[in-house]
Amino acid sequence: MLLAPGLAALATGQLLLFPSLAPTAVLQAHAPAHPSARYYNIIVSHVVGMAAAFFAVWLFGVADAPSVFAAHAVSAGRVGAAVLAVALGTYLEMRLHAHHAPAAATTMLVALGSFPATLHSALMIVVGVLVVAAAGEAGRRLHLELAEPDEAAREVASESPGESQRAATPP
Repeated sequence: MLLAPGLAALATGQLLLFPSLAPTAVLQAHAPAHPSARYYNIIVSHVVGMAAAFFAVWLFGVADAPSVFAAHAVSAGRVGAAVLAVALGTYLEMRLHAHHAPAAATTMLVALGSFPATLHSALMIVVGVLVVAAAGEAGRRLHLELAEPDEAAREVASESPGESQRAATPP
């Protein structure tokens, strides 16, 4: 699953392979029937987390500050942005029924400055996530087709983030 964004990154010279994609790929491989391994959850959660981090970085005024990894120091603004971004992203993911914990790593990459809060970074994150999610979804569905019929039937019945998840989640 990581080979696809890796090859795309090599071909385009763009940063399409980044650390938060690895736990997403591992989750899809290890627990393909788990709701957080679904395409919807992966895409929505990473995008929501990224957007929350962009907002927090702007709010705390650290959009032009160096990455904590370049500065080898953490500023109060970056700490505030990270805490707010993860809290806001998690809240929105819960409201959207898009639970996918690895997306918090994408949120942190933006909040701590590894990805600057720019349109270019947003596009690179979205493309990388889409590539891994699509590759993982193909593998996930293949695994479920090869699984025992009862397991596959349960997964297909709960495929949409619709009524079954909403009924199980209190407002």
